[in-house]
Amino acid sequence: MRGGLRILFLTLVLALLPGLAAAQIVVLVPGGWDQGDGFRQAGVTAALNAAGYADGGRARARPEAPWFDRAPDPAPRQFYTVDLPAGVIPPERARALGQVVAGLARRHPGRELVLVGHSSGGVVARELLVRQPHPAVSTLITFSAPHAGGGWSALARSVTDALADSALGLYAPFAGLKGMHRREGLWGPEGASPDAAHLEWLNTREHPPIRYVSVVRLADPWVDVASQDMNRLPALRGRAHTLPSPGGHRLEAADGTLLAALLLPR
Repeated sequence: MRGGLRILFLTLVLALLPGLAAAQIVVLVPGGWDQGDGFRQAGVTAALNAAGYADGGRARARPEAPWFDRAPDPAPRQFYTVDLPAGVIPPERARALGQVVAGLARRHPGRELVLVGHSSGGVVARELLVRQPHPAVSTLITFSAPHAGGGWSALARSVTDALADSALGLYAPFAGLKGMHRREGLWGPEGASPDAAHLEWLNTREHPPIRYVSVVRLADPWVDVASQDMNRLPALRGRAHTLPSPGGHRLEAADGTLLAALLLPR
């Protein structure tokens, strides 16, 4: 049943959405404390490979210049996975992503850039578009992104607060969860509620006139269905495409197939 639903959704995607340019760079943006390898481990990148996308490698922001783990590939269609700073507030992650996007635009002049964000990575990518719009970016596609807050942000904060107040929180940096041991690393100054206030600010700012696609997970236990839909945001109402998906919050190999259906020119 699940496979049949996915085929149906892919058919609807192909029928309803226009294809993109033949020469494009897909930028895979992770959420939370994840790194770009999450897309690789889930099989998303393997599915993109099978659809004809070359692996451009890994990209990471650094103070002096963005870092890439390999030389540029001349292939017209490629994807990159992005490593972003973990455990920092969204504007800092957005600035880091902006450095990578600018580096990719220089690395592949004349190419269309497509941002694909999973979970909070989708919100970070959208914040970049609001704060630092780049002319090379043509599309934002998000999976399970908490654009309007809701269940995910409440759950995340409760877990973060519990760890921050426990002895376990002291060891979080050594487990790769940098910032979890201090509330301000994720949520701003003590006593503030920037998750709600920040999203309210972001969701009412002018967004660039590009293509927006929300892949909404119907069985996501962490992010409310309504929160995942960019078309419900004041700044994007009537401008975004919304695609339902039967999956949960985690990335799956089928997401690579769905991305290829969204991206390949027709």
